[in-house]
Amino acid sequence: MDSLKKELEEELKLSTDDLRSHAWYHGPIGREGAEALLERDGDFLVRDTASSPGDYVLSCYWRDEPMHFKIIRVVLRPKKGYSRELFQFEGDRFDNIPALVRFHVGGRHPVSQASGAVVYHPITRSLPIRVISERQAERPDSNRSSNSALDRVGVESQPDRSKRLSFNSSHMDTLHVTNTLLRSGSQPANLENLGRRPSIQSAQSESNLRTGAPHSCQSEAVGPAPISPVFRTGSEPLISPSALRHTRPSHPGGGVTLRGSDGQLHPRAPPKPFRVSTFFPGTPPNRHRDDPYDELVIQVPESKKRGHVDRLRAEEKWQSRARLTETSFSFLEAQESGELPGLPIDGQVQEEEEDSHFQRPQVETVSCFRLDQFESLLLPDNNRPLDPTVLMALKELFTRSNAMTTALHILSVDCQVARIVGVTEDQKRMMGVGSGLELVTLSHGQQLRQDLLERHHLLSLGVAIDILGCTGTVGQRATVLHKVILLAQALRDHAHNLYAFSAVMKALEMPQVVRLERTWRALRRNHTESAVMFEKNLKPFMNALNDGDDSVVQGPLAVPYLVPLLRLMEGEEGEHTERGCQLLYNTLQAARNAALHAPQYQEHAHSLLTGDWEPIPELLEGFRTEFALRLFWGQTGAAADKEKRYDKFDKILTVLSNKLEPSEEFSPEL
Repeated sequence: MDSLKKELEEELKLSTDDLRSHAWYHGPIGREGAEALLERDGDFLVRDTASSPGDYVLSCYWRDEPMHFKIIRVVLRPKKGYSRELFQFEGDRFDNIPALVRFHVGGRHPVSQASGAVVYHPITRSLPIRVISERQAERPDSNRSSNSALDRVGVESQPDRSKRLSFNSSHMDTLHVTNTLLRSGSQPANLENLGRRPSIQSAQSESNLRTGAPHSCQSEAVGPAPISPVFRTGSEPLISPSALRHTRPSHPGGGVTLRGSDGQLHPRAPPKPFRVSTFFPGTPPNRHRDDPYDELVIQVPESKKRGHVDRLRAEEKWQSRARLTETSFSFLEAQESGELPGLPIDGQVQEEEEDSHFQRPQVETVSCFRLDQFESLLLPDNNRPLDPTVLMALKELFTRSNAMTTALHILSVDCQVARIVGVTEDQKRMMGVGSGLELVTLSHGQQLRQDLLERHHLLSLGVAIDILGCTGTVGQRATVLHKVILLAQALRDHAHNLYAFSAVMKALEMPQVVRLERTWRALRRNHTESAVMFEKNLKPFMNALNDGDDSVVQGPLAVPYLVPLLRLMEGEEGEHTERGCQLLYNTLQAARNAALHAPQYQEHAHSLLTGDWEPIPELLEGFRTEFALRLFWGQTGAAADKEKRYDKFDKILTVLSNKLEPSEEFSPEL
């Protein structure tokens, strides 16, 4: 026992992605053995399925009865030589079964919508998998109900071969299977008989035969005609909208109701239903009454108004299910070749009517920053670059506003530019999506990506001008630096705007600002808490975002960190490092999350902007991109080439920095 205990401990120490490292995995334990361990609602375990090697079953107890759900294995083959396995029940897919179980146990998500079964109490094993496998091998018949059922049929009843089997007879004779090779219900036997007329025995075996009991229902003798030559085996999950579970009733005379999943009746298993109902709503179900596993219906979300992204998502989900538990979808291959066969789909006409209103998204070629239509409350006509009177007015506005108020004003303008709030129906039709967070991930969102990159850089330049434009004492510049750090904290923790937060941090890490040795020293002396927060909190947080680590983000967001994606898709990404592939993956994953969670971001941003705060028109204008363009380069220079404008302004910042502290570069450290 000590050796077994040590072996079990070694198994549980394996990687968490390995099934053997989880005590709720019981290996090749049979159905009856699993049901004996389940006692109360919420109990569950995962076991192998003997009829289909490589597949797994979740056995659980819910509402006073055991249930068995076969885990659906989805094999993705995006290109030759590469494949990826995903696992699911009805909803989300996961890379491994432990992640799937954690999702349903931790979040109390039901395994299936029809049953409502929730699992939360694991039944742990006390022996290593090797011992369980050896014990199961000693009694192989314990795992297959088909063998035990066949033995009962052979012992309790003997066939009368002198009688002629007939469809019209009111009392059917018992059926004795002599070929032992046809006893497994997990495989479609005798596929060479496809297209041939079935014999009398095989025809009778496809009906609901009862040994030793009269045939009580004539309608059950004739099953529905199969619509596909692909057989359904008892070991595969039945994907059907039906929600009823049926058990085998007992009959007098020692008879047993036999079913196709038992595998001992006939050389030809019951026909498998063609699995199109999950992809085409309204398809009539083809449910076999006595399936060995509880039903799973893959949930396909539907939208009332199908936009461009909705159509792409539906097509991707449809094509990604090319193989579900080793089932071949021939109609998918036909669709790829342009020869999709006509299928009886009830909802097809309605779907085509909805698609008739689809409009192709428009590709924007003009920036949303319209200088010719911009009317300013602060700038005079034909203003000069960096007008001192305008800069003084801005400083007074920032002095009267605290960091939280300023952060909400920046959030308001950012949400308008990124099209997170205030998106009209016309804009949605033009974009083909519901928000700019989805548009920036698509090819026709190039103009919006360029506008967001432009605004991000201008926000950084504005913060740098606020610091370097302070020509007072070193203590006054340290105070300005302190307020900028508080603004960065408010953008992250109060406005939940990581886009603007990264712009402020970019300004604080500019070489022209970093080299101000005396200013940073005064900050550490006069505003120690701000200096510590910047070095120990804000900078590591920003570095984690740049590395693609989303785990540092806590709580809801209004505007996610979009800059790496924008730069990647516009070809402005920096030099590649050893972690280049991982960074690329993290960036693309963050883009996917931003598009998928766009409605949550929109809702949270709307709640923040409709809360208890009063917008100041002059302060809102001070954060508009058109205002920054005219303030930095003047009325005429704002329309110049972007690269030339940036290069010229960088030289101006260098001159201002050298004028404030004419010394060598200094990197502030605590």
